[in-house]
Amino acid sequence: MALFIDILTIQLIAMGVSFLTFAYGLIKTFLVHSTVQDYRNAIRPQYIPQLLLGVLMSITGFYGMLVWPLPSSYNILFYDLYAVLGLGIIGIALSIKNEYKLEHLGFMGLLFGLVTIYYGIQGYLHNMTAEPSALLVLYTLTGLAAVFFYPVSIFLDNGKWSKIWLIVDAVLLILAGLLAGYIGLEAVGEHLSAFAKWSPFI
Repeated sequence: MALFIDILTIQLIAMGVSFLTFAYGLIKTFLVHSTVQDYRNAIRPQYIPQLLLGVLMSITGFYGMLVWPLPSSYNILFYDLYAVLGLGIIGIALSIKNEYKLEHLGFMGLLFGLVTIYYGIQGYLHNMTAEPSALLVLYTLTGLAAVFFYPVSIFLDNGKWSKIWLIVDAVLLILAGLLAGYIGLEAVGEHLSAFAKWSPFI
């Protein structure tokens, strides 16, 4: 058997945990009623968890892009944007830690969010995965969360625009995170059985 490592389970779980953790941070920040600096201080504890998860996502995403461990074009559908997601999360974590402006990352998130939705639509139209509807919903929710991070970034930078964007984005992250986590955890048992006799040697 050739070398084959399917890491989609941990990738989905890491994605879900990252989204839920960041949603928690946004909600905590929403509850602050003070200055922009206080909002930035409230979101700063997200630095370490998002950095760790972002690094994991980037490494496994680039692995998938370079090695193509999955059959057929699933590598394009699953890994093209996963490495970008990891890098984006690292960028957010470093910006929060060092008090850099988030607006440009937010704009980048908006653009990649639209691209993510497009990937989901294409995956659905090509009937990829056993549950193409779940794929479409996951990509759409993730894409919308990235799109609406743009107004969140504006708010965290200077207090402009409405504070309600924190909750809007948190809700999208929670829905996407729960779905990603559910899909990942549901696949654990199947992967344990499928890889029970797997060997990394030819």
